[in-house]
Amino acid sequence: MRRIVLLPGLDGTGALFDDFVRAAPATVRCDVVSLPQEPLGYAQLVERIAPRLQLGPDTILLAESFSGPLAPLFHLPMPAVVARWFFVGRDAPDDLVERVQATVASVPPAVLAARVSSVSSVDVVDALARCSAPIVYLRGTKDRLVPEASVDAVMRAASVPVSVVRIPGPHLLLQAAPEAAWRAIEDAVLEPRAA
Repeated sequence: MRRIVLLPGLDGTGALFDDFVRAAPATVRCDVVSLPQEPLGYAQLVERIAPRLQLGPDTILLAESFSGPLAPLFHLPMPAVVARWFFVGRDAPDDLVERVQATVASVPPAVLAARVSSVSSVDVVDALARCSAPIVYLRGTKDRLVPEASVDAVMRAASVPVSVVRIPGPHLLLQAAPEAAWRAIEDAVLEPRAA
C-alpha cells in the first residue's frame, strides 16, 4: 500500500481534504498532517511538523497551496536526476551523485530552509565595492543554479578587476571538475607548480 502524506493549504487544518481522502484508491493510505495553529514561518513549521511526517523513500508528499513551499524542505532523498541536473552534471560518476544526496540529506531541513532564504535575499554589493583583494570568479559553463547574470553583477559591483574563469562543468565545480578548478586557481592566484 502506498502512503501519501497530505499537508494542508492556508487553513492548516486538513479538514478540507475529507472528500479527497474518501476518493482515494484502496491501494493508497492518506495521512493528513495538520499545521500548528500558530503564526510560524516556513522554517519553524518544518521544525514542528517534520517529526510527525515519518517520511520514507516510498512516501509521497502532497503539499497543497500554502504548504507547497514546505515540500522541498523535508528529508526526502534528493533524486539522482536532481543532483545531476542542478549540482554535478549528467555525466557525474554515481559515487559523486550519492555523496551529494547523502550530504544534503544530512542537513536538518530548517537549516536548509534558512540558508535558501538567506541566499535569495543577500546583498553584497557594498562589500564588493570595498574589497581590494583580487577576485577570481570560477564559473561552471553548465551551472543551472546560479544565472550567468551573476558574472555581470559581480563585475559591476567590484572595485577591482574580476578575473572570470569559465570551466566546463556544473554548479559544484570543485567536486565535479577538481583538476580544472585547481588549474584555474593556480593560474590566477598561486605560484605555478614546478614541472
